[in-house]
Amino acid sequence: MTGGHGNNGMAHGIAGPLAVLSLALRAGISVPGQEEAVSTFATWLDRRGTHYWSTAAHLDTEQPSARDPVRQSWCYGRPGIARAQQLAAPALGDPARRGTAEDTVATILTDPLHLTQITDSTLCHGWAGLLTLARAVAADSLAPARFAPIIQDLHQRLAGGWGRLPKSGFMEGRAGAQLALHATDTTGWSRALLLT
Repeated sequence: MTGGHGNNGMAHGIAGPLAVLSLALRAGISVPGQEEAVSTFATWLDRRGTHYWSTAAHLDTEQPSARDPVRQSWCYGRPGIARAQQLAAPALGDPARRGTAEDTVATILTDPLHLTQITDSTLCHGWAGLLTLARAVAADSLAPARFAPIIQDLHQRLAGGWGRLPKSGFMEGRAGAQLALHATDTTGWSRALLLT
């Protein structure tokens, strides 16, 4: 793969199809090859999911080097990748995968170095997306109480910043931030993020 690259994120990369296929299996929807695809994608993310962007240099190494803290988000960061892995765990009958995914989310969302990289309140890159993701992870966790303080912290951060968003829209604006803030999902809008 000379000069190639791949994206591992939820919105832009392989974590998104992994989440969709896993959610479909959870809903009882299955087609030939689907479980094999879930396994293949999950295994790829086991090896390459610490970077949301895999370059040819990453692919040429056995284990990519750790990166300095970067902005972690629903769309392309490790929290979104971990949520996809959490969704894949039941489909693969792999409780260890679920535990690893939940540990990853909890670690990132309590790490001040990672949290200082979040610069807005949007669903896409900011507090609203992380709050929605944390709620989804907690809802599927065998130990949801461990996420209660994380959800409370993210809620406070979002409450203090959503009003400064310059746009009014869903992904990068006040509408999406308010949906997350009020935990309103009667319309199933969080499915658009591949989280539920």
